Amino acid sequence: MNVTKNLYETIFVLHPELTEEDVEANIQSTVQLLEGKGAEIIRIDRGGKRRLAYVMRKQRYGYYNLIHFRATPEPLPELERMYRLSERVLRYLTVRFDKEEQLTGFTRIPDDDGREEDRDDRRRGGRRGEPFHGRGEGRYPRRGSWRRVA
Repeated sequence: MNVTKNLYETIFVLHPELTEEDVEANIQSTVQLLEGKGAEIIRIDRGGKRRLAYVMRKQRYGYYNLIHFRATPEPLPELERMYRLSERVLRYLTVRFDKEEQLTGFTRIPDDDGREEDRDDRRRGGRRGEPFHGRGEGRYPRRGSWRRVA
């Protein structure tokens, strides 16, 4: 009985306080688990430390890692279990693809040069020290601004 190997992509985000050596060791343990179950590694993409889209487990940053591999479905439950039990893994996702052209990669974006500060300024309504203009009277005038006619 010949079981066909499917094409998979697994992405996982590691805790930002890990050292580069710890991140590499985590990637290698994932690769060893996959290869031990007969998977063929196609590509390993290290996305580096990046800002997360939202806070996860009180963290704003994480190390992104992407592994493309060809395997039977056998190693997947053990892979997901390893991710789930690891304190180092913030998030993970494994997806099956039909064609190799569908596989994704990381887009190279420069580090956010103070964009976090800009975002905080927008939440506050402007840069520090600048008066906030732009709020008009709106549809109804404010209380107390009615003129009383005697």
